[in-house]
Amino acid sequence: MSTPLPITNWSLRRALQTLPGLFERARVRIIFILLAFAVAKALSVVGVSLYKDQPEQMPRGIAALVCYIILMKALLSYPSRLRLFSHIMLVAGLVLIWSNIFVYTLTINLITLQFVFMAILGSFYTLGSRAGIIYTFLSVLPVMIFIFMGGDRLPTASTATELASPGFEIMATLNFLTIAFAHYYFFKAFDSNIKEKEKLNAQLLVSAAEAQKVAETRTNFLATMSHELRTPLNSVIGLTELMSDDQRDQPQKENLDILRNSALDLLSLINNILDINKLDSGKLQLENVPFPLYQLINNVCSVLKVKARDKQLDLVLETDDAIKDLHVVSDPTRLSQVLYNLVGNAIKFTEKGSVTVHIELVQLTSDHAEVLISIADTGIGIHPDRHLRIFDTFTQAEANTTRKYGGTGLGLSIVQQVLSLFNSGIELESKPGEGSNFFFRIMFQTVSASRVEDIPAKQNSLDHLRILVAEDNDVNKLVLQQQLDNLKVRSVMVADGKAAYDACMAGDYDAVLLDLDMPGWDGYETTKQIRSHNDPGVSNAYLIAFTASVSEEKQIIENGFNDFLYKPVSMKDLRQKLEKVALRHSA
Repeated sequence: MSTPLPITNWSLRRALQTLPGLFERARVRIIFILLAFAVAKALSVVGVSLYKDQPEQMPRGIAALVCYIILMKALLSYPSRLRLFSHIMLVAGLVLIWSNIFVYTLTINLITLQFVFMAILGSFYTLGSRAGIIYTFLSVLPVMIFIFMGGDRLPTASTATELASPGFEIMATLNFLTIAFAHYYFFKAFDSNIKEKEKLNAQLLVSAAEAQKVAETRTNFLATMSHELRTPLNSVIGLTELMSDDQRDQPQKENLDILRNSALDLLSLINNILDINKLDSGKLQLENVPFPLYQLINNVCSVLKVKARDKQLDLVLETDDAIKDLHVVSDPTRLSQVLYNLVGNAIKFTEKGSVTVHIELVQLTSDHAEVLISIADTGIGIHPDRHLRIFDTFTQAEANTTRKYGGTGLGLSIVQQVLSLFNSGIELESKPGEGSNFFFRIMFQTVSASRVEDIPAKQNSLDHLRILVAEDNDVNKLVLQQQLDNLKVRSVMVADGKAAYDACMAGDYDAVLLDLDMPGWDGYETTKQIRSHNDPGVSNAYLIAFTASVSEEKQIIENGFNDFLYKPVSMKDLRQKLEKVALRHSA
């Protein structure tokens, strides 16, 4: 409630300045106008009563005059108590209506009807619909009673005492003015409110456009940063992988493994930042492919066992035979991401003991399987009041966690948001010093094993393939050349899209690997030119996009590419893509 104004205040403007909204100020104006005209009407009643010698009207006029002046003064001092003053005004109006019909005039005249109209519009304008309905009923009720009782004059012993002329005319005129001014102030506020809303909507549209521009700028910035960071990482990871395959002594291999793992950690951080951006913008969608669930989880654990072994921890995978034979349709990439984050976190925050990955088949039907996956560790644990906070973006359980263990606080936030795409959620049981247990349930669609393309035990030979590579970065070109040489694949290297197009015209290649970001013709323009060629041998070439940006998947396919490879390219990913080419070649 606002602070009351001084008792000496007679300024309506000063009273209105204490109110926040247009409609509140309009309601105060309406009540003030009703009271001002009511004072004028009361004065006219008193004056006419003296002039025309109507002593029976004098008490009503004086009582009304005193009441209205007190109410006006109270309204100007306490404008925030508008509802109270509105009720008092309306009750006074009801008294006038009922007394006019049944005590004084004993009929329904113009002034009585005017008071009925004022009670109706005043109640709706100042108190709202519910109170308006009640006061409308109470003001119309005496009129209906009068009509049902005769409709002319009530049979009574009393003598009707209407206000004499010119008091009647003055009263009628002031009533019309009251109705007109009440409508004017209410609809003026209504119109101002509409204009204010339109102005706010215009500002919101501008703000939304600016926010969209900021979001696009952020997306473009992240895409650019992704490209700039992944390009040198491609060289670091690719070369360390190639060097690790050579015959080297143990200390050198260990150093290379450390170098490669550090680069992979940096790549994981970049991927997490980009995934947060995708999740926030709603652009991350799950794919549905069949795969063996146990094999995927076992592969994740096999990779992370190296990290666990470095900390002298046991990484244990617990499951049953039913899980080992389970083939599901889902997104293996995103499920792997969830597991890498959870198991990786468990290893990071555990100094001694073990990390246990447990898989349990909760429910199995003819076409669905509910699976419970839990990751338990014997690490530092988390205080209960921090359980919710750790899932916030860029947040960790304690302020010193980053200094001691590293990390950005993105992993668990990504886990939570990715699991929501699976219609699941992460749960946590943990106490400080007693370890943590993260677990979640996912309902998978099941599929027969015959529909799952298992990775062949023996890798196919690729030495019959001839690949054209368009890459402007010399270091990346060198890395790719050595990777393809290791796979026994014959390759031709060019530096830009125009050269790649000319090479396609001159030679026969099983696949063309195009970097998307090249000077002159980029990967998209080169693809457009190749696809529009008249010779089917050229236009139907198998094109693989080679990119450091992970935000262009849909755009890549829509622009005519058959497949894509993300930088940094591992030997495993490159081999998988080229095996597809080999299968197409043999077909």
